[in-house]
Amino acid sequence: MKLIFAGCLLAALAPSLASAQIRPPSAERPPGPRMTTPAEPGSELTITLLTMGVGEEVWEQFGHNALWFHVERPPSLGGPVDVVYNWGIFDSSQPYFIPHFLQGRMLYSMGGYPYEQTLTDYRMRDRAVWAQELDLTNAQKVQLRDFVIWNSRPENANYRYDYYLDNCSTRVRDAIDRVLGGVIRATFSGRRSTYTYRSETLRLTQRQALLATGIDIGLGRPSDHQLTAYEEMFLPMRLRDYVRELRVSDGHGGARPLVKSERMLLGTITHVEPNAPPHWTPLFLTIGVLIAVGFAVVGSRAARGSTGARFAAGMLFSVWSFAAGMLGVILALLWGVTDHHFAHRNENLLLFNPIWLALAVLAPMTAVKGRAARVTRWFTFLLAALGVLALLLHATGLSRESNMEIIALALPPMAAIAWAVHRGTGHAPARQV
Repeated sequence: MKLIFAGCLLAALAPSLASAQIRPPSAERPPGPRMTTPAEPGSELTITLLTMGVGEEVWEQFGHNALWFHVERPPSLGGPVDVVYNWGIFDSSQPYFIPHFLQGRMLYSMGGYPYEQTLTDYRMRDRAVWAQELDLTNAQKVQLRDFVIWNSRPENANYRYDYYLDNCSTRVRDAIDRVLGGVIRATFSGRRSTYTYRSETLRLTQRQALLATGIDIGLGRPSDHQLTAYEEMFLPMRLRDYVRELRVSDGHGGARPLVKSERMLLGTITHVEPNAPPHWTPLFLTIGVLIAVGFAVVGSRAARGSTGARFAAGMLFSVWSFAAGMLGVILALLWGVTDHHFAHRNENLLLFNPIWLALAVLAPMTAVKGRAARVTRWFTFLLAALGVLALLLHATGLSRESNMEIIALALPPMAAIAWAVHRGTGHAPARQV
């Protein structure tokens, strides 16, 4: 049987063997199948860091970033693939969204979107977009791609959001650093900057003065920690800037820039990033002094017995006290029962605290009817003393909280109320207690 099979195989190959023997060496070979070397995994992949500038909404004022994965494929396989992955997705309709937000326990997630859709969205919102192609090895690109795909699975996509320590930008930073073997952390963790979480936050929110002021009051001492360059990368624009200067090993004892190329995909007309934080102490002091003068004038007239002035003083002092007291309740809750770590140890509680709520009730009683004057006077002196204490802590350097502008705003009205109550109760009716 083997001989028969060998004979048949030889007969089938005989024409080819014969033609091979008689073809002249100079004859042109017929075209055969094209042999190609299989591409190294990752060679068809380009990874680009996208940085989106500031926008209009509150959550857009800190910028955004993402990783753009471009896979080069021939038309026969459907053409190129472009997917943009980001870690800044939240859903306000998720169960208990508001309670979780107030508690500092928000859930964010990550996911991928088509590149063209992403660019169209940012173009419509007039936000700048920068693209930095990363010069990663093929193995690093594959590793980063695989990690992102794993992270995008439903069971892995959600994470506990922290606006400074674990956000859309730190997640991108850590994903890149993961495949670089920790080069970003090693390079930038020891480099001190001149910025703090508070200064960077106020820099980017200053165009909405009321929002920025509320944030400034709500932030505690941890927000005044001097940042390292590594920590600064909680902001996408800072990550963009530091990645631009980073150099990584080229595998031959040298170093190469991590950013292979950079270009601006979209510009902006209406949303330009502020360069420096605001200096509001003079402005806030002016506002505080003007309020204090108003309180003093009304309080002085009330002390002289004007009925209208007594009603006006009672109303104004009550409104200020109620606002200060409610703000104090919020600050106390942020510190005492939430996970908003950067609102803890807040010395603005010396200026705005729940004690003011008692004065919101006592002030009109004393101003209008002369009742509870002694208790009202005691409360106003206590609150004014707490305000002076905040100033002394700041002036002597015992306080490390950057809240001078808030002291400038709050202390003059506190002192004016204390003075007005003292002056008024000196002329109060005999029924005071």
